[in-house]
Amino acid sequence: MTRSMTAYSRVVSEEKRGLSWVVEIHSVNRRHLDLHIHLPKEFMCFDVDLRKEISKSLFRGNVTVKVFLRKEQKGSVSLSLLKSLKKEWEKIASDLGYSKESINLPFLLKELEQSSFDALGVGEKTIRAELKRTMEKALELLIQMKTKEGKALSIDLTKRLKSISAHLNKIEKLAGASVVKKKKKLLEVLASVLEESTEDERVLREVAIFAEKVDTSEELTRLHSHIVQMAALLEKAGQSKGKSLDFLTQEMLRETNTIASKAADLKITQLSLQIKGELEKIKEQVQNIE
Repeated sequence: MTRSMTAYSRVVSEEKRGLSWVVEIHSVNRRHLDLHIHLPKEFMCFDVDLRKEISKSLFRGNVTVKVFLRKEQKGSVSLSLLKSLKKEWEKIASDLGYSKESINLPFLLKELEQSSFDALGVGEKTIRAELKRTMEKALELLIQMKTKEGKALSIDLTKRLKSISAHLNKIEKLAGASVVKKKKKLLEVLASVLEESTEDERVLREVAIFAEKVDTSEELTRLHSHIVQMAALLEKAGQSKGKSLDFLTQEMLRETNTIASKAADLKITQLSLQIKGELEKIKEQVQNIE
């Protein structure tokens, strides 16, 4: 299934010990995977683990991850914890030659807000597991949104591919008629000069040269092949496909430009321009596919 690179998710974990994890993930277009993880300084030790976890699920995009602890304002502040903090900070102040009076209630409350393993009252292993579960849920919701957006992109791209295919079929019919028209015109000119209609060798040679110059059979064949490949990629699941789709779009634009340059018929030129217009829109859409 096709996935978009643009998505957002936010998950708040179940409250435990008056605390809950909040994980926000925002993803936008980027050629490669570019991760920006914002963690409270006390939990920077989890950065590498989070990057590994995210890289298992996301392949491309500029991804910003914000992680923080939300403290529930319920009940009273732990008196025993405040006393313990006061004692520790008074000793530090005394050792540094500062007055113990600087260790007041506002200072202690501020320190209490700085979440550390000790303040949480649990070990690092438990905190790591809780954060991992919250991150997994946030990634799951993000991928759901990416898949939903990707489905809409896939429908739009498939519609445009069908339009291009229809234009190509028209070009194929017009290309053959163009050679016949050229031959007829040359015969008419020759007949008016010689006052008789003839399959003159010069006419046949000119027609052959003209047919070779305007022959777009190879370009048309490659374009049809690219359409089939792109349609198959859009349906294929379980891999990053944005780069492949972008490459195919570039190749299709190149083939279309060649057809337009060879066109000896105004209708073929117009159809080529319509195909190019569809491909330009496809190119824009593909930039947002993971």
